[in-house]
Amino acid sequence: MGKWFKIIAFIILIIVLLLICNFFIKTNYKTQQNGNNKSVKEIEKYFLNVSSYKARVKVSIKSNKNSNFYEFEQEVKGQSYSRQYTLSPDSLAGMEIIYENGIITLKNTKYNLSQIYNNYPYVVTNSLFLTSFIEGYRNSETKSAIEIDGKIQMSYISEINKYNNKQILYIDKSSLEPTNLQIFDINNEIKVDIIYNEIELNI
Repeated sequence: MGKWFKIIAFIILIIVLLLICNFFIKTNYKTQQNGNNKSVKEIEKYFLNVSSYKARVKVSIKSNKNSNFYEFEQEVKGQSYSRQYTLSPDSLAGMEIIYENGIITLKNTKYNLSQIYNNYPYVVTNSLFLTSFIEGYRNSETKSAIEIDGKIQMSYISEINKYNNKQILYIDKSSLEPTNLQIFDINNEIKVDIIYNEIELNI
């Protein structure tokens, strides 16, 4: 009788351990699926500390007459280095703009041409760069960060430029990666839409 009691107790112990393991596996999977539990304020603070990144982006720019589409590789390292390489359209593919320590170099790798300009206006403030949004958001007096449908929307208004009146950055709350950045004119029409296909953020 004692032997059977030990066997049954051992089986019950195994079952309990399996149930506990199953619970932790499901809990961990659920956590991974739902992402982190950071608050909107914590995510806002995280993005305000981003100073460097690499990305592959698709950009649509709307003018009064038509829309143009581009694909770029972007890289920013703090305030001293930025690079934007054009992948498409074919007519501009190979065009590269590099800013480094106050010097900007324009290259066209397709035709092996390059030109260097000294004291060029700070290219990192270009509105196509994520760091430009971060700087504008940081300095704006009219800004907000809210959560809608699992995405964080960081937005700010700048009254300096009627073509760049408002910007909204959409961030996936689970991955903490931006999905797209939209720039609106004074009439609340989207003038620029940047989609981040690949991005690596650094703080």
